[in-house]
Amino acid sequence: MSIKSKIDCPECGVPIHFESSLLLAGQAFSCSNPSCGVTISLTATDKEVVSDAFDKFEQMRNEATHQAGRYDA
Repeated sequence: MSIKSKIDCPECGVPIHFESSLLLAGQAFSCSNPSCGVTISLTATDKEVVSDAFDKFEQMRNEATHQAGRYDA
């Protein structure tokens, strides 16, 4: 699953939009301010940490969805 998100550029504060699966695949994402030029990407070490975090998030989301379904019945 890919999560679309954004973070504020550390240089100018304008949002940098990214997709988790593409970020983990090594793609860099640029600040949407054309005069800024900042990009974000992950190092090999960061990829493992972020991938683990996304996996844990997905697991928690699935568990919450499953539990919510039990209460809706």
